[in-house]
Amino acid sequence: MPIAKFKFVQQALIRFEKIYGSEGVKVFSVANGYISRELTDGMVAGVLQRAVIDKKILWIVPIILSKKACGDGELGVILIDNQILLILGTTDRSENFQKVEMLVNEQARVA
Repeated sequence: MPIAKFKFVQQALIRFEKIYGSEGVKVFSVANGYISRELTDGMVAGVLQRAVIDKKILWIVPIILSKKACGDGELGVILIDNQILLILGTTDRSENFQKVEMLVNEQARVA
């Protein structure tokens, strides 16, 4: 993991633990694990959102493009079950990469 991403993740873990306790840290770790395995280094988990559906706690975790990669932007989401820390669904990989391409093109036009 590049140093910049490590520092971002470390700072985010500290913030999430203050807000959500240890369960938020676990969810954030599951999300970043998925991103590292299935996507690319230029993407990280964003600010967690807790949702309750039929008395079941779920986490919605945005997948964001790191500023260092080419700007900043939300690419998709990961849906995680709170009780068993299982990823229930994600934005399709191809859609994430299409959004990256769109953001890169937007940055090129602005520059």
